[in-house]
Amino acid sequence: MMRDAAITAQDTDEENTLDTIRFEKSHCSIAFLLLLCAPRLAIQMAWAAQWAALGPKLEADHDSSWSVQLIQIIGPITGLIVYPMVGVYSDNCLSKYGRRRPFLLGGAIATTVSWLLMMLIDYVGDALGKGWRDTYAVILYALMGISVNVAQVPSTLIIADFAGDRQVTAYSIGQAYTIIGALFVSGYITIFGPAHGSFNSFLAMLIIILLATILPVCYFVKETPHIPDDPSSKPVKFKDAIFAVYTGVRYLRKVLAVYCICFVLVLFGYSCYNGNKSQYFGLVVNGGSSKGADKCLDCVKPLLNSCVPCNKKQNLYNDGVQFAGGIVDTLHLLLGLVFLPILPYLVRKFGARRVFVYSLLPQVLLVIPFFVRQKTVAAVVIVLISITQNMIFAMAIPVILHVIGYGEANGLGMFAGAFNSANCLGQFLTFIMTTIMVAANVSHALPLLVGGIVTFIAFLVAFFKFQIKMYTL
Repeated sequence: MMRDAAITAQDTDEENTLDTIRFEKSHCSIAFLLLLCAPRLAIQMAWAAQWAALGPKLEADHDSSWSVQLIQIIGPITGLIVYPMVGVYSDNCLSKYGRRRPFLLGGAIATTVSWLLMMLIDYVGDALGKGWRDTYAVILYALMGISVNVAQVPSTLIIADFAGDRQVTAYSIGQAYTIIGALFVSGYITIFGPAHGSFNSFLAMLIIILLATILPVCYFVKETPHIPDDPSSKPVKFKDAIFAVYTGVRYLRKVLAVYCICFVLVLFGYSCYNGNKSQYFGLVVNGGSSKGADKCLDCVKPLLNSCVPCNKKQNLYNDGVQFAGGIVDTLHLLLGLVFLPILPYLVRKFGARRVFVYSLLPQVLLVIPFFVRQKTVAAVVIVLISITQNMIFAMAIPVILHVIGYGEANGLGMFAGAFNSANCLGQFLTFIMTTIMVAANVSHALPLLVGGIVTFIAFLVAFFKFQIKMYTL
C-alpha cells in the first residue's frame, strides 16, 4: 500500500492544484478548524521547551557543552525514525476511533508521563550522583522525543483529513497556533525569567496546555474508520514502516525533492542559531558564564536562604538567555503573526515559486551577527528570520497536496514524514557542526555565520530548480 500510494503520487499531473482537486469533505467552519488545529500549539511548546528550558538547564548542570549537544541530538534522531513510521501506521490504521486520534491520545499521555518524570532529574542527581542523573536525562530525552513525535504526526495529518477545500485556511490557522505556542514560552521567560530557573513549574504549564488542547480534539472530532480499497490487504509490516523515510524520499517528485533540499538547508541554518541562541547572547554578546547559572537563580526567591547569589558573570549569562528566549523570540513570533495572514495574498499575486524563493533571503542575514556582535543588530536579524521560517512551514503541506492530490490513499503521512525527516536532518547537521566547534573551542557565534551561508545555498537551489505553477495557498 505504501508503494502504491507513492506511485500514484508519481503519476499525478504536476499541474493539479488545490482548486481542481475533488475533496471528500468540502467545507468546515472556522470554529471547528480552531478546535482541530489547537494541538499544534502544545506541540510547538513541547519543542520550544527543548531550547528554552532543557538545553540551558543541561548547559548549567554539565561541565561540557558537548554532553548537552549529545543529549539534544536524541530529538532529531527520534524524529527521523519515528515520524515517518507513525505517519505510515496512521495512514493505514483500522481502529474504530479513526486513523489519527489513537496516536494523538497515546502521544499526549506518553509525553505527559515523560515530563512528570523529568521533574525528578535534580532529585535523581542528588540521590544517586551525576552519572545516574545523566543516564536518567538521556532516557527521558529519548522518551520525550518519541512521544512528542507520536502526537505531532496525527496533529498535522488530521487537519488535512477534515479541512476539505479549506486546506490553506486550516494550515494558516495551524501555523498561527504554532506561533502562539512559542509566544507562550517566550512570554513565560519574559515574565518569570529563564525557564530553567523554574523548571518544574514550566513543565507543569506544558502538561496543562497539552491536555487542554488534545483531549477536546480526541473527544469532539469524530473520524470515520478507515476502510482500505483492498479488503484483503495486510497490515503494514514493521519493516515497511521503518523504511518509510527511504520510501518517501525515493518517490518524491522533483519539485518536492527540491523543496526538501531547501527545507534541510533552511532548517539547518535556523537550528544553527536556535540551538546556540542562549550561548550566543549569554556567552558571546554579554560575556557571561553558564556554570551554575540556573542554581543561583533560586536565591532571588523568598524563603530560600541557603544558597549563593549569582555573580556578575552568571547574571550576564542569565540576562542573555532571558533576552534571547524572551523579547527576541516574542518579536520574532509577532512578525510571523503579521506575515502569515498576507502569505496567501502574496502567493495569489506573485505565485508560490517567487514567494518561496525570495522569502529565503531574510535568513541569509544571519551572517551579520557573526561580524556585528551587538544586541540590537542581532535582534533585528533574528526577528526578520520569522518570514523565512513561517513561509517554509506554512507552504509545506499545501505544496505536497498540490502535487500528490487528496484522498485516503495518497500516502500523505509518508510524504509528510519525508519532509519532517528533512527537518530532523537539519538539526542533526547542527549537532555535528556544533560538536566539532565545541571540541575545537571556537566561538558560539560561528554557527550563525554557517547558518547564513547554508541558507544562501538554499536560495540558489530554489532560484534555479524550484519550478511550480501554484497560485492558490
